[in-house]
Amino acid sequence: MYRKAVLSAAIAATLMFSVQAQAQDTNTSQTSSSPTDQPQSGAKPQNAKDTQTLSAVTVTGYRASLQKSLDIKRNADSIVDAITAEDVGKFPDNNVAESLSHLPGITVDRTFGEGERVSILGTDPALNRLLLNGQTLASTNWAGDPDNPDSRSFDYTMLSPEIIGTAEVYKTPQARIDEGSIGGTVIVNTRRPLDLKANTLTGTVSYGYNSNAEQGKPNASVLYSWKNSDDTFGVLGTLMHDDRIVDRYGTEIFGYQKFNDPTDSQTQPGGDHYFSPSIVPPNAHGSYPTSMNTAWFQQQRKRDGGQVALEWKPTKGFDLNFTGLYTVDNLSNFNQSRYAYWGDNAQDALGIGPTNSSATSGSYNANAPTHLDAYYRDSKIKTSSYNLRADWYGEGWDASSQVGYTRSMGGSDGIYLLSFKTLGPYNWSMDGHNPLINYGVPGTDASAANLDATGLNYAPSYDSERYFQFDFSHDINLGPFTQLQAGIKATNHLNGQNDYNATLPPVQDPDPANQLTLAQFAGVNTPGNYLSGLPATDTMRNWITVDQGAITSYINNLPGANQLSLVQSGSYHIGEHTRSGYLQGNFSGNDYRGNIGVRYVYTRDAVDGYTYAGNDTYAPLTKVHGYGDVLPSANFAYNLTDDLLLRLAAAKVIARPRFQDMTPYVATQDISLTASGGNPDLKPYKSTNYDASLEWYFTPKSIVSAEFFYRNISQYILSTTVLEPLYNFTLHQTDIYQTTVPINASDAKVKGVSVTYQGDIGYGFGVYANYTYSDATTTNSYNLPYNSRDSYNITPYYESGAWTTRVNLGWRSAYFTQIGSIGAKQMADAYTELDASVGYQINNHLQVSLEATNLLNETYYAYDDNPNIPLNSYKNGRTYMLSLNFKL
Repeated sequence: MYRKAVLSAAIAATLMFSVQAQAQDTNTSQTSSSPTDQPQSGAKPQNAKDTQTLSAVTVTGYRASLQKSLDIKRNADSIVDAITAEDVGKFPDNNVAESLSHLPGITVDRTFGEGERVSILGTDPALNRLLLNGQTLASTNWAGDPDNPDSRSFDYTMLSPEIIGTAEVYKTPQARIDEGSIGGTVIVNTRRPLDLKANTLTGTVSYGYNSNAEQGKPNASVLYSWKNSDDTFGVLGTLMHDDRIVDRYGTEIFGYQKFNDPTDSQTQPGGDHYFSPSIVPPNAHGSYPTSMNTAWFQQQRKRDGGQVALEWKPTKGFDLNFTGLYTVDNLSNFNQSRYAYWGDNAQDALGIGPTNSSATSGSYNANAPTHLDAYYRDSKIKTSSYNLRADWYGEGWDASSQVGYTRSMGGSDGIYLLSFKTLGPYNWSMDGHNPLINYGVPGTDASAANLDATGLNYAPSYDSERYFQFDFSHDINLGPFTQLQAGIKATNHLNGQNDYNATLPPVQDPDPANQLTLAQFAGVNTPGNYLSGLPATDTMRNWITVDQGAITSYINNLPGANQLSLVQSGSYHIGEHTRSGYLQGNFSGNDYRGNIGVRYVYTRDAVDGYTYAGNDTYAPLTKVHGYGDVLPSANFAYNLTDDLLLRLAAAKVIARPRFQDMTPYVATQDISLTASGGNPDLKPYKSTNYDASLEWYFTPKSIVSAEFFYRNISQYILSTTVLEPLYNFTLHQTDIYQTTVPINASDAKVKGVSVTYQGDIGYGFGVYANYTYSDATTTNSYNLPYNSRDSYNITPYYESGAWTTRVNLGWRSAYFTQIGSIGAKQMADAYTELDASVGYQINNHLQVSLEATNLLNETYYAYDDNPNIPLNSYKNGRTYMLSLNFKL
């Protein structure tokens, strides 16, 4: 409540002062961009009464970026928000998702410290699409493991901001825009060479530093654009090198189990979950954590790539464009976890309790195991996109044809595992958010940790799409209708993964004298700042790590390391074909404009995979199904006054399930006996959307707006956990795994409002602020994933002369992420993001800037429904970026 009160007071005070300061400035000239609602076919935009003309003077900087984005919003027929580059090759943030998170109704998840996936108007990131110049951009993950499954949502860290001109968020659809989004569609537009001055040369050199890693890496990008003197042919090229360090540490609890669970046979006498009656009474029905882990994740995210654009416009009636993008992301990572796991050794318990609620303390004897797992993942992603587009402009008609191909090859080139086990006593406790454990055998005793398991698998993944699109528009004079648009589109999409596993020899020699220990693979001790900012005991903070090079060297020299066999449970292939067509009528009058249309799409999915058949065997499974959808949409904008704009919109939309969720795929974690899988019987999400907004442009550079939204979603998908037998490739036996699988859970409704203020205050100062309330209800007891009920952003800025400074404060309330073990409601706690930047324009060609993100070093905290039942706590550290931008 305090946060909301401060926010409300700040916005109210700013608004009153700003309106007074700007009331006399309503006639000030402004720079504006061309209208955003130019159809994909290249048809001319509708001529609304208040449409602005493009200024002959190019204005750059953060204030100009806000102004251009505001013009895009005002001139749109749909409800749209936008982010615009401050200058050629200079986006407001180094991460596109972070820029989008400043917009109303948009939140991002920051598991690794920076925005990766975008949630729009309270919907799961998987229900929102990113289109590059109106087309799909293929995407694969970097991990190749079940914690980071491929999906239709896009990892925004893979998108270089240097290539972007604008990023537009369509919160209400139009028939001409590709289907597949429920919350909204993000369309990223790159630049064309004929839109820039000849011989434009711009670039950036920078150095980024991570406080957790206590080191940094250099970055560089350059853009060059040329065109001939006739403005008929141009070439644009961009080269980029991006190198960032991710260094995340934290504490984890892998899950919870119930005392005396009647559905669990292992709680019977002699079972692994059976406690002595003197420790846990037979009538106790509370729950207890199965483990406590201290984790250290290290990754160097290195990207090298380039973009090229060719444009040929021999006449006013014809324009041919080719765009190509190619990037290589080296995302190898090293993840180490030291944890006590007592989920399968109840007989070692000396005490645990309380037993009729959530246990908060326990102690175990000298036979209890402590594990040290070290995973090295050799990961690389290659992404490419090629699009050829031709536009024809005639007298009263326009046409466009596009053909293209996009592909991403990712996953892992090798996942290496060494696991060590120490036997020794420990006691643990939980104080609210904080899991604490004291080990009787310190982690600095490498000789006490025996090598317990090895593993090697290889899981390449792929994602690709071929597409053809034709659009046509014709000017008409039929009542209020001024233009008719029609088009067709065909896509062939492939997505899949092949999982391979090496059968390695037993890890231990029968002779104890020859058994290997951590001493033969030891790296350095955990750094002095490890777990800094998190409550932890000395034995949690201090332990000997595994040497990364020793892992790969040892495993690669084992017999069988070069003889990998197909893991059927982790392999699948999906072929998805879509065929769509649309008809859209655009209308306008003296004080109104809009569009109404319908899109029809037929989707055919062919899924190939394997399902567990028992006795350590898997049987092939093929499922083919198709479905068609009629998707009407309407957008209406009405000028109540010259400065007050009312918008109304309604649409039926769909979102298809994540690719991996549609398969019988199963990925296992063989030490913790957890797994994740798919469901070939999943149905697509469907929703009926209603939106309205009221926008007051009280000066040409300012806005106060309120946006209301309602989503009636059916067949939405959640993940649930079931117990099932699967083959353990590490221990070479069948085990019972807690397996997370997706299901069509039920229906959901999302309703809310976003309030926005943007404007100059005076004396170089300005403010951009918004608040969103999003209330979701479901027909079961689980909330809609990734929906924060409350979120806000406040960005005060100063821009005058050579100086530019801004601060962004963003906050989102707690949100549900997924169903965990024993039906847990896995929640991410409220999160505050504080970023700041300062820039100085040295001269017309050079600018220096310093950006800082996550200044609060906020803890990413996840819990099981109750904040006092912790799951994960992570610290990602602060990051700093010193940059020099040049423009010639």
